Amino acid sequence: MESKPTVVDTAAETVVETVVAPLPIAIKDPSPSSKATPTFTTKPEPTTEIATPQFSNDVWKQVTQLWDEYFGEGKKSNITIAIILITTIPVLIAASALLDFLNKLPLLPSVFELVGFGYSGWFIYRYLLLANTRKELTDAIATWKNKVFG
Repeated sequence: MESKPTVVDTAAETVVETVVAPLPIAIKDPSPSSKATPTFTTKPEPTTEIATPQFSNDVWKQVTQLWDEYFGEGKKSNITIAIILITTIPVLIAASALLDFLNKLPLLPSVFELVGFGYSGWFIYRYLLLANTRKELTDAIATWKNKVFG
C-alpha cells in the first residue's frame, strides 16, 4: 500500500530540487591548441538527490500499541494515579497560602527558623557525626528504597 504524497512532501521535494539544482562550473579546456588563450567550458555538476523522509503512521502505531499495553483492556485502571495528580494541585495551592499567611505573623517566622536550626543540629549529631550512625542512616535509606521500588 503506497501512501499518497502530502503537501509537506511535495513542498519538501520542490525545496530540495531548487537547492540541489546543477550549477555550472568553469573548467579549463585541456586541449593543446589553446596555449595562448585559455578557453573555459562549463560542465554541470552531477546532481545528488536528498531523500525526503516519508512520515508514515508507524510512529503513531507504536505509540498506540504502547498505550494499549499499559492502559488497554484487562489492565488495572490507574484511576488512583489520576485522582492523586488532580488533587495535588489544589493541595499545593492551599499549602502555599497557609505558609504565606503564617509567614506574615510577627513571631512565627523566627520560631520556625529556630525549629529548623534545632532539627538540623539534631540530625547532624544523630546521623552524620559518627561512622556507625552514618552506616545506620544508609541502611535505613536502602531498606526504604527496597520497600518503595521493589
